[in-house]
Amino acid sequence: MPNSNIEIIAPADGRGETRNFLLVCVVVLACAIGLLSMIHSSPQNALSELPNQFSNLATQVSNAVEEIELLEEAELINAPYQLADLPFPTYQNQSFIQLDEHCFSLFQGQYVFVVERHEDGWDAHWAQSEQAVDCHASLDWHSLNQ
Repeated sequence: MPNSNIEIIAPADGRGETRNFLLVCVVVLACAIGLLSMIHSSPQNALSELPNQFSNLATQVSNAVEEIELLEEAELINAPYQLADLPFPTYQNQSFIQLDEHCFSLFQGQYVFVVERHEDGWDAHWAQSEQAVDCHASLDWHSLNQ
């Protein structure tokens, strides 16, 4: 090999690549943790849950709403609605009361359940309340229809 120069290349130590790889891993983990914390943080007005002692009553009220809608479809009941004609449940010897032609309420402890007739159908809601209220009280209402 005439006039050939052999260049000797020092082997790479890998320290720079290792540092860059670890930096990318830390950035990816930090982004993932940040996004997961945003997803799992509860919003300010998160729905509270109805206590388990009222789950049976909530189911009965939801079923009553469905029965009322079926009775309306069969034209067995129509407006003006009377409490005696509607299949509302009783709970601990307390019954729903009729507040107006389209609003029915049951106050139980610190919770109130209301069933209301709207133009597009019946809705059932519950809320925490210190006293019996009507369907239009300014409370944080939670739906039973879902």
